[in-house]
Amino acid sequence: MSGSRVYLNGVSLLALSLLVAAPAAAQDAAQAAGPVTELKKIIITGEKVERDLKNTASSVSVEDSEEINKEKAGDATVPEVIADVPNVVFPDSVSAPVIRGQDTQGPNTGATAFFAGTVPRATINVDGHYLTYNEFYFGSSSVWDVNTIEVFRGPQTTSQGANAIAGAIVVNTKDPTFTPEAAYLAEIGSYNTRRAAAVLSGPLIANQLAARLSADYSGRDTFIDYVNSRFQGNGTNQNFEAFNTRFKLLWEPEELPGLTAKFTYAYTFSNRPSQEAASAPYEDLNHVTTTMPTWDQYTHYGVLDLGYDFGNGWQIFNKAHLSDTYANRTTGLVNNGDAGIWQTNVSDEMRVTYGDQEDVISGMAGIYYSHSDQDEILYLSGISSFDDTKQNLGVFGETSYRLTDRLTLTGGLRFQSDQIQREGLSVYAPTRVDFDKTFNAVLPKASLAYALTPDWTVGGMVSRGYNPGGVSLNISARKWMTFEEETSWNYEVFTRMSLLDDRLMLNGNVFYTDLKNAQYNIPVVISPGVAQSYTINAEKAHSYGMELSGDYKLLDNLMLRASAGLLKTQIDEISSNLAYEGNEFAKSPGYMLTFGLSWDVTDKLNLSGQVRHLDGYFSDTANTAAYAIDPYTVADVRATYQLREAFQLYGYVKNVFDERAPTYKQQNRGIGGTEASMTEPRMFGIGIKGTF
Repeated sequence: MSGSRVYLNGVSLLALSLLVAAPAAAQDAAQAAGPVTELKKIIITGEKVERDLKNTASSVSVEDSEEINKEKAGDATVPEVIADVPNVVFPDSVSAPVIRGQDTQGPNTGATAFFAGTVPRATINVDGHYLTYNEFYFGSSSVWDVNTIEVFRGPQTTSQGANAIAGAIVVNTKDPTFTPEAAYLAEIGSYNTRRAAAVLSGPLIANQLAARLSADYSGRDTFIDYVNSRFQGNGTNQNFEAFNTRFKLLWEPEELPGLTAKFTYAYTFSNRPSQEAASAPYEDLNHVTTTMPTWDQYTHYGVLDLGYDFGNGWQIFNKAHLSDTYANRTTGLVNNGDAGIWQTNVSDEMRVTYGDQEDVISGMAGIYYSHSDQDEILYLSGISSFDDTKQNLGVFGETSYRLTDRLTLTGGLRFQSDQIQREGLSVYAPTRVDFDKTFNAVLPKASLAYALTPDWTVGGMVSRGYNPGGVSLNISARKWMTFEEETSWNYEVFTRMSLLDDRLMLNGNVFYTDLKNAQYNIPVVISPGVAQSYTINAEKAHSYGMELSGDYKLLDNLMLRASAGLLKTQIDEISSNLAYEGNEFAKSPGYMLTFGLSWDVTDKLNLSGQVRHLDGYFSDTANTAAYAIDPYTVADVRATYQLREAFQLYGYVKNVFDERAPTYKQQNRGIGGTEASMTEPRMFGIGIKGTF
């Protein structure tokens, strides 16, 4: 949007000015305040090697368990916790994130996902379980008993493989402990919010075998009222509900020092509406539609981790994974879009690491293989059914070489091969689809980091991103159409500063991404009230911007946080739809700003608050003016009171000023007008939790 572009430049200058001025201003404040406590070191694991944040070139934001429990009290899911991450946008309370302007659900959305299969642009990895598309979009990844959440922006295909051209979200849950521990949580709130969770961990054999069992249930009623007397809700459930349980075993045998074995079994259930959208006037949070499909899904998965430390800097790891998922779509009307999806996935990754970040040479090498089978059936004006098979092979490695005490060169390379097979039939095409193609890619990555001082690092990075192609259905032409893989070259410069005796951490990444054969949708109307789209490629597109963040321990009891994401996007060449040329990417605000604080008023009472502001953007790639989103601001406040170690009270108010703003708009031909996904209205709740 033109107004956004003008303001973006102003914000960029302001942000850079603040970044330069912050160290001096912070030094003055710290000297006036007296002795304070330093910030803890942040360790990143998502790139297959452990390194601290100041030595990580990738743009990454990290939420740890302490921040989640204190500053995100009342947030039950990963999307809620990471909603303030710069250049990450959730356009609906039921959605996949948009990272740096790239929709991570991939180009195939809505009904297209049934006809064309799915090719997501990012991964969510929970303890080695890569979430399926429906888990990713309609599921509920719990943050209970989570250790860290790492959010990577920009291509991560060198380390993660296919489906990571936009980034990756890595969730690490807590492992079993050899000392007994337990925790619990119970919460109630507005919109019938309810939550209950517990965890129990401890040794089964002293110092050798430990187990951990956790469970989390959460739910709330939808904030949308369906006011049409002809609303068909038979068999649907518009409310939110999730249950996650996880069991872990950790074995470290005394007779085999260096060996670690860990087994994880998890079961997840979730129910979601397809979206939380309102018809005009949107702020009333009413909808006149006659249907709103809902999704319920069930996943079982197991992960076996084996590791051996040779004691000389070399370690070997193997992670085997098996998962089974069933997703069910219910519309309330016969032959109106009910669907079932069954998916099984098997994968294995073997990896060797050598040295650490302080050694002259360190790195890793590995091989990854996965196989997934998916059966789909859709009841929409007849029966459409498909069999989908994907095989993925990745051979990868990375080496860091300390050229001097200050200069480090890191190079990575991955060979990726992805076989996409899809066969089946649809009532909307006279011929069967029989697609079988293997996509191969060589994915290099290189970074150069220079330590200006022991606490200030600058550097640059270049990496290649890739996502495989596929096939989609052009309903208007009644034929299957293939689309090519999309690729990108991503260029970044970065800085990491730890100042004031490690009390102030400043991080910044400036990026430019050059996209080739970027994948986009062309909308097609099937019938009144039913729309679909097929996928095309744009020969050229680009984006650029930056992410800035700062954490400042101003006093030993006062933490200040601030972050900014700046973004400019454009489709440069798209011969299959010239009307899109020059357009911005959909759901891509020009800037995002977040400010927060956490204040330990006493050793028992903590108060925290956050303000998040998003610039305006277009909902669709066509940049339709009627679907433009205006800037909006959301503020949250929280309080926790630690009565004793085993008993803490907490309360929260989300969206304090009840900002009811559209976050995504689209045509709903069933109502003859536009519908808008909305910010969650003011919500409040209270709870108790504790550890012992």
